[in-house]
Amino acid sequence: MRLAKEHEVLESVFVEMDPVLDGFRGVLVELLCVGESYVLLETAAGTGNRLLRFSSRSLDSTYALFEAELRPCASRRP
Repeated sequence: MRLAKEHEVLESVFVEMDPVLDGFRGVLVELLCVGESYVLLETAAGTGNRLLRFSSRSLDSTYALFEAELRPCASRRP
């Protein structure tokens, strides 16, 4: 996907994962400002497959989702 408008990266985090458990070795989670909207992108490392794209005019809701994506899943704890 190409972003047609000018964009600014507000946050960018690479989350390393176990390919055996998760199916891929990691994801890039980005929070962008695109025009008057905020976009959350999650992309698989290696393949470049887009796993998530969320867009909203609300920075608060987009940032809350960004933080939720970075929280460890309770069901994965040993």
